[in-house]
Amino acid sequence: MTEATTGRAAGTAEQPDEIGYADALAELESILDELDGDEVDVDVLGARVRRASELLRLCRERIAGARFEVEQVVGELEAEADSATAAADADDAGHDRATNASASDPTNDDDATNDDDET
Repeated sequence: MTEATTGRAAGTAEQPDEIGYADALAELESILDELDGDEVDVDVLGARVRRASELLRLCRERIAGARFEVEQVVGELEAEADSATAAADADDAGHDRATNASASDPTNDDDATNDDDET
């Protein structure tokens, strides 16, 4: 445990916004372990519960922010994929039109060859 973590666990806590999610979660778990113990110091109980509340709020905000970012990235990737699919479909449609036009062309050599094969 680092001195900063030990200091927060001992009651000299940083502001919750100044710590990262992992540190906040570790401190929250430490507080919960302390509160679950048989010898909870009544003099610090209120402060520990308040700190746990702040840390819980911070963790929830960080999770919500991360979820929002992930949803944005996924949305952008889906839009790019849809755009690429639409472009590929347009290319295929253009190729199909050219192939069909070539097949119905009376001057197409393939038609003459096919006629010869049937006789």
